[in-house]
Amino acid sequence: MERHDQFLDVGQPGRIIPVFQGERLAHTDSLLLSRVRQGDESSFDELFLRYYSRIYDTLFRLTGDPAQADDMAQETFIRLYRQPPAAGREHNVGGWLYRVAVNLGYNTLRAARRRTAYELASEREASADPEAVTEQHEERLRVRAALAELPPQQAQLLMLRHAGLSYKELAEALDVAPASIGTLLARAERAFEARYRASAGSETTGGDDAHE
Repeated sequence: MERHDQFLDVGQPGRIIPVFQGERLAHTDSLLLSRVRQGDESSFDELFLRYYSRIYDTLFRLTGDPAQADDMAQETFIRLYRQPPAAGREHNVGGWLYRVAVNLGYNTLRAARRRTAYELASEREASADPEAVTEQHEERLRVRAALAELPPQQAQLLMLRHAGLSYKELAEALDVAPASIGTLLARAERAFEARYRASAGSETTGGDDAHE
């Protein structure tokens, strides 16, 4: 499968559209997915064209590694092809894909949490000028580490919201009541902020100790 950078509307070649565009897009997804279940590869290709770029971009923001993001995006679509959503969930193919993708990304973050902290420390030690390790790079690592420490649902909620899903789409993707999304999101944001601040504080303390 090749990476595609545009989303093409079925029946209107070359027209760039957003991933989510109301009832018409949902209906088209439903039709395509039903055909995928019947082994129609061209329908699978249409879904791939429509969603790959957003899935890849979300995973790249999480990992910072193009090859790793591509591998996980490919795995997401392999799962769609082999085990498409059950009947009745065809209206939210995008939500299903995002959920699978962020699950893969979340598991990768957790597995890499200790390695990431080690890599950051190694970069500081190896640099002739510790300031060469930029604040932006450090912040990305702290964000990923904080996400990896959150309960799965909270991490997934934040990642999906950051990917641009609406409250309704978040509820469908995570299978929770739409009315609860605001509360769950606020709780997840508070938990993330606490872990992010704790991570930043521990690094500052560690740096101070190293100079004593």
